[in-house]
Amino acid sequence: MGLSPDTECFACFRRGFSDFVARADLSAGDYDKFISIIEENLNRGFPPPLAGAKSWALLRKACILTDDIFLEEKKHFTRQMLLHYGKLRKHFLQKGNPQSAALAAATWCNLIDVGQGVPLPRIEELLNILSSPLSVDERENFLDSLREADILLVLGDNAGETVMDRLFLELTPFKGKRYYMTREMPVMNDAILKDAEMAGLHKEAELISSGIDVSAVIPEMLTGKALNVFESADIILAKGQGNLEGLFGLNDSRVYHSFVVKCPVVSRATGIAMGSGVFSRFTDTGGKNAHL
Repeated sequence: MGLSPDTECFACFRRGFSDFVARADLSAGDYDKFISIIEENLNRGFPPPLAGAKSWALLRKACILTDDIFLEEKKHFTRQMLLHYGKLRKHFLQKGNPQSAALAAATWCNLIDVGQGVPLPRIEELLNILSSPLSVDERENFLDSLREADILLVLGDNAGETVMDRLFLELTPFKGKRYYMTREMPVMNDAILKDAEMAGLHKEAELISSGIDVSAVIPEMLTGKALNVFESADIILAKGQGNLEGLFGLNDSRVYHSFVVKCPVVSRATGIAMGSGVFSRFTDTGGKNAHL
């Protein structure tokens, strides 16, 4: 089903692609073409990640030097988070429930997004942000389910946030099979396989790609191993707004979403205020009744 777009989505795409086209050193004509495709897809009711997928593919094809225009930002964010990894690990090991604390931290790490021009703060400020309480919090339900599970699937989001996902996987006592799914192709600063490897996630989980050129996991588009893993997983942790937009309305009790509310469309769909940290499941009813 996915999240239905609203009026703000087009304005958001216009702002974003203005920056993306400039990064790729493309023309105003390229920008107009990308935006026209996105507008048509939004008018057809496509969820935002799917609405932008073709334009992203065309942008990558048009780039002369690289198909990954956020490559340097992704490397920088990941390196900086890895530099803090020892301090972060020590900090959360001192908590009463380290895996639960690391889950909340990985949620808030969605807010610290270098790809959106937000610099990584100093370690002291970072620890304060990552230790903030969540506005909607189903971590204990998730961890209870995890204790009974054999297969965990994590649907990754942006590079750098991947480092906190790794820390959770290191601190959890879960002994079953672990999979970490990335994007198939570069889209914004979302992690692809090599970004997840740089974060060290291959030490904690088997890395797989979604196999679809969309900045979200959309179950009906999955094939092969990605589909088999998604269908066989006992519990699924979906990171970021993109995966929420792709999975919203699925009504699958296995799926827990971890993200920060960054836009009014998501705020209205979930009934949760902008800026809130969220770890929850969702139905397709929206608003105040959105939680499973």
